[in-house]
Amino acid sequence: MKIEHIELLPIRLPIGSVLTLPRGASRTLSEGKQIILVKMTADDGTVGWGEAGPSRRWSAESTYSTYTTLKEYLIPVLIGRNAFDIAGIHAAMNTEIAPGLDPGQPIAKAAIDLAVHDMVCKRLGINLQTYLGAAALDRIPLAYLVSAPNPDAISKVVEEGLAQGYQGFKVKVGHNPDMDLANMKAAMAAAPGCIVWPDANQGYSLDQALRMARAFEALGVELFEQPIPMTDVYGMKKLLSSTTMNISLDEAAMGIPYLIELIRREAVEGLVIKVNKVGGLFYARQMCDLARNAGLKVIGSGLMDAPIGYHASVQLFAAYGMDFPADLNGPQHMSDDYLLKPLPKDKQNALVTTQPGIGYEIDEDRVRNDLKLELHI
Repeated sequence: MKIEHIELLPIRLPIGSVLTLPRGASRTLSEGKQIILVKMTADDGTVGWGEAGPSRRWSAESTYSTYTTLKEYLIPVLIGRNAFDIAGIHAAMNTEIAPGLDPGQPIAKAAIDLAVHDMVCKRLGINLQTYLGAAALDRIPLAYLVSAPNPDAISKVVEEGLAQGYQGFKVKVGHNPDMDLANMKAAMAAAPGCIVWPDANQGYSLDQALRMARAFEALGVELFEQPIPMTDVYGMKKLLSSTTMNISLDEAAMGIPYLIELIRREAVEGLVIKVNKVGGLFYARQMCDLARNAGLKVIGSGLMDAPIGYHASVQLFAAYGMDFPADLNGPQHMSDDYLLKPLPKDKQNALVTTQPGIGYEIDEDRVRNDLKLELHI
């Protein structure tokens, strides 16, 4: 089965709420969730779909850079390749866009990776989890993302999540240490008995992170996500020695080479896996294997993923098992999608789909018309 044609379909999905990071809003309401859908067709007619949904304030990729990387560099070298040779497909992409500490334009490459995995699984007549070789779970618990400016607003967001049945809450911090501490206290008070942890998205200096680690630990927090810049290996190691909390790395978990170096330096205890961030399922499963073999905690997360990335992540995380509720918050923030049928859920558990491929049905008419995004390139 060879790749015969790859089509790019830029779309925009509306979002109902803004996620705020230390650098500012990850996406504004007017921007919405901008996605480059990839439709990959094989010579036998099998179709696979992938997607890239970058966040310019979180990563170095934008909607425009993703589109041009795919169109000008990646797609031309993939036509005619054996779809089952996923390692060879990544090697070809890495020849055109060089990898570094990360796979090199990983969100763009992830769109191809997801499409080819979807195609291969459909051709084999199996779901993605079966292809991954570990049908460990049929569902995973989800976390509710809490991003609000003050304790009263934090409590309100947590109460909304509780009313929907969530038992895990990730609170965005990294803006103002004193307010962050008050916000965490409010979140934990509003959700007694639930799993609540802070995510700073690299927002603290080392001194601030050490102070906040002591304060969070005193509250009974078990996990502190990416407190300081991902390049500060010295700081990450010092943080680990200063607290019994698990210091888990998100932005720093960018690729296999850097992760190996962090493990060698004993600078990591937990790993946040994002399929799109690391270049797709090909690398994400390697990171899960490496983390499990190194005895690290593994936390599932996403980039406000739309349904394709969401479904792929659910099946990966269910195959490996996660140590905390997964922060797959796309459905929480997006007010529309491109599916013919809703995402499968049981209360606040994401269900592993059994249909061949990643597991979804695309409403292609809406993709080509109602949701179409015009890119002025």
